[in-house]
Amino acid sequence: MNKYGVLTTPEEWAAHDDGTYETFDEEGTYRVRLDFRGWYQNGRHYGIICHFTDLEEGVGWKAFCFRKNVNGNEVYCPQDKSVDFERVEDGTIWDVTIAKTPKGKYTFASAKKVEVA
Repeated sequence: MNKYGVLTTPEEWAAHDDGTYETFDEEGTYRVRLDFRGWYQNGRHYGIICHFTDLEEGVGWKAFCFRKNVNGNEVYCPQDKSVDFERVEDGTIWDVTIAKTPKGKYTFASAKKVEVA
């Protein structure tokens, strides 16, 4: 685990991911709790997989935040570059928006932190 709580080893993944998290399969905005995050690499593509629990349905979702350059800094964020998910806290509540790409896939479009009273 790195200093921000992102899982980094296969052993850490195994301790957190029970295999029930699915990728989002519909457009929309979801109110979710961030359960945990883990590093992702496929060739030269780097990112973070965010694992969420839908607060209305109780379903486990996962979304990919790919590495992007924002103002000269590398961040791991949704498409709109609004939040660096490497530096957020697990257990926080978010409104995440999922959009459909021109190729028909679903993408993590944006996120807004929900302040809980």
